[in-house]
Order: sequence, then structure tokens, then C-alpha cells
Amino acid sequence: MKRRLLLLIAVLSVVALATGCTFPKPPLPVDYGNPLKRIAILPLKNDTADVDGPNVLREKMVQALENRSYAVQDIKETDQILRDRMGITLGGQLELTTAQKLGETLGVQGVLYGTLIDFDESTVGVYNAKKVRAKFRLVNTATGQPMWQRGLGVKAENRTSGLGGAAVTLGARAADNDKEAPWVIIESSVSNQSAGKTAAMNLGSKWFMQAIGKHLEHESEELARRITDNLPWGPGSGQAPEKPAPPAPAFKLNIEVKTPEPPSFGYMDWEGKKDFHAVIHSVSLNKGDNKSWVMDAPLWITGPKMKMEMDLTKMMQASGGKDSEQSPLSKMTILSRGDKKTGYTLYPNVQKYMVHDEKEGTDEKPHVVKEKVGSETIDGHPCDKFKVTVTYKSEKPQEGFIWNARDLDNMTIRSEVENKDFKVTTELKSIVLKSSPASIFEIPANYTEAKGFMDLMMAGKQQNQK
Repeated sequence: MKRRLLLLIAVLSVVALATGCTFPKPPLPVDYGNPLKRIAILPLKNDTADVDGPNVLREKMVQALENRSYAVQDIKETDQILRDRMGITLGGQLELTTAQKLGETLGVQGVLYGTLIDFDESTVGVYNAKKVRAKFRLVNTATGQPMWQRGLGVKAENRTSGLGGAAVTLGARAADNDKEAPWVIIESSVSNQSAGKTAAMNLGSKWFMQAIGKHLEHESEELARRITDNLPWGPGSGQAPEKPAPPAPAFKLNIEVKTPEPPSFGYMDWEGKKDFHAVIHSVSLNKGDNKSWVMDAPLWITGPKMKMEMDLTKMMQASGGKDSEQSPLSKMTILSRGDKKTGYTLYPNVQKYMVHDEKEGTDEKPHVVKEKVGSETIDGHPCDKFKVTVTYKSEKPQEGFIWNARDLDNMTIRSEVENKDFKVTTELKSIVLKSSPASIFEIPANYTEAKGFMDLMMAGKQQNQK
């Protein structure tokens, strides 16, 4: 087993990417002849198992329609009127009335109906995808006739290298064929990590984004922007000029500002080092709001075996996460059995585990350049400090610093990476140079294998109902 770890904790450093820059906006085209002076975005019909998805996408559609020169009624105002005057609280209840009645009650000239078809993250190891798909219909409330309608889905894919990942990817794309709401792949990446580690990293990212209320936010924003790129221009909020304005130009206004990108690694060099157990302490600082996210993960390494426990409960609670203690995803144990070329992900909350094949060679070794820049004492250990550049074939080079303890056979006990938006610091605490008993790396007898992600989620649902 290679004694180095591209820390899973680094995935959890994807903090709330809410720090943005303000740029002067060019004037938007308008169509003064458009009769829909004010529109309401109605509650979405939800065909998914995610209760928050409709609200996330609905909020993104507000901005998307405003960027097409429409005046959009405040969502809270719309919901209050629908509830108080019509007894409507869900998108599925809108079929009980007409667009004309909705327009009269809400005081708008247009209503946007929507159905959320997909809002999920499939994480199976060799193939992982973030998917958001929906269809919308903008109706003139005076005539009851649709003015525009469209269905679309966006997908961000990540797969492992090799024939297995490629085959599953092709199969998933074929199964997702839908002419009414076709898919657009907005991102596709290949990981050279093992299936187990890839699945764990994707699950860790998912849990974290759910905890901070950002789950599938980027994909929802992309869907809203792309699905409305052929929507007719709205009338704007001003009055039409006395002289008729020329028709809105036939071009797409695609202004895309990338969100700040956090450092994506915490490089810890343990290759060839002695057996030990310790606690990984990771702190991710968002410079935009000066908030930090802390994670402590016990770690055991003995020979070709590795075990790491991750508990996101406190972090999810601090971030307003609901039902974090009962979630099957709030606790996870990564178990790598190099002696068996097999890895496992254990879920203590539901006493389930998933199996991942860890074939030789699937763990890509990065190209590392080190330059000694000084000496410091870290947590009582005399260390050499190095500036490092770490490069994986499928990723951009990452720069940072590591501290190697001279009294611990030059083991890396601290890693620090930073860019203009984030700073991620990872340390080994409570280090004990000692082999762990074989029982540490065994799956508990009362655990059963989960056949897939849905099996895991169903177990969590059944657990909560007890």
C-alpha cells in the first residue's frame, strides 16, 4: 500500500462558494411588445425524492427570468397569495385551477409552471453524476396559451479511468435518453483514484454541500441559465419609449462568472513510514466571510491497511442541517484493505457497507516537487518545512507547504494550501507509532452489504421511521 493519502478531508473544504464579485452589467435587451408585464413563478411539481430541490431550482429561475428582462413577483408573496386565497401549497395542486384564474388572483400577466424531473447525485464509485433536470411552461394568463415551453437537464460527470468507468458511463448516458428533456453534460472528468476513494470523495462533497445548503446549487443555476437561453425577451420594468424601439437583437446573453475555487488537496507524505494511528485535524477557512469549517478524523495505518472515520454531524448541525444525527450519510468510515485489493465504505448510522474494488495501479502517484524553505517545531515535533507542487495527470498543479517531522522518520504532519479565496490546513494530532490490531480493519459482524446508494438511503428512511 502506498503510504500517502490525498485526503478525503480536502473534499470537505468545498465551503459555501457564496463570495462573489460585483461587475457592471450591460443593459439587457427588452421587447416592449411582450404583454407579460409581470409574471409569477409557481411552485414546482416535484417528481423527485428530494424535498428541497424544487425550492433551489425555483430560486435560480427567478434570476434567470430577470436576466431575460422579466419583472418577477416575489416568491414569498406568490406563495402567500396561493395559500391564503386558493389553498394551494404544492406544485401538484396547480392542476386544480386555470392559468386565467391564477393570473387574476396573483395580479400577473404570466405564470411559469415547472416540473422537477431529476435532482440527485448518483455515487457508485466507477461512475458518479450530479443531475438536475426539469421542464417549464410560460403561459399568458389573459389567453391561457403557452408563450414558451422547454425541457432540459444538466449533468456533471466523474468516472474512474479504465474500461469499467467508461462502460458504466456509456450505459448511464444511454439510459438517460429523453427527447422531451434532453441532457447537456456541463462537466466530465476522469479520476485515477480507486473506485472506493472516488465514491467516498463524491459522497463527502455531497454531504458537505447539503449541510451548508448548497446541494446541487451550481447545477441548478446552470440549468436555469441554459433552459431560458431561448426564452423571448421580456418587456422590462420601464415604460415603452414614444418612438417604437427596434426589436430585441437575436443573440444569447451568456454572462458566466466562475465561483471562487478552493484548493483541492491536502498532501500528506506517509509512503514508507512506520505503522501509526493519529487524528487528522483539518481547518478550511473561507476568506470571503472569515468562516472556518473544522473536521477531526481518526486514522489508523498498519502495513497495507488503512482506516479513517469521518463524522459530519456537528458540522451539519452548525450549518443548519436537518436531521443530521439520523442521516445515513452523516457518519462514514473508509476502510482500505491493500492486502485484499479491496476497499469498503461503512455507514455506522444504518450498519451498512459498500464494497469497492481497488485494483493495483488505480491509485495514481502524483509528481511532487519539494523545496526546503525552513525549519519549525509543530506540536512538539522538529520539522523541515517544504514548498511543494503536486501534479496529477487529470488535475491542475497545486502549490502549498508541508512540514515533515524529523523525529517521526520525516512523516508529513502538517499540510497547508491557499489561494485568494480559501486556506486549508491539515495536521496529524495525537500521533502514536504503533501497529493496530487486525480487528480494527474488519467490518463489524452486525453490518450488511448495501447493494447500491438507493439501498443505503432506504435503510436510513426505515431507521428514521422506527
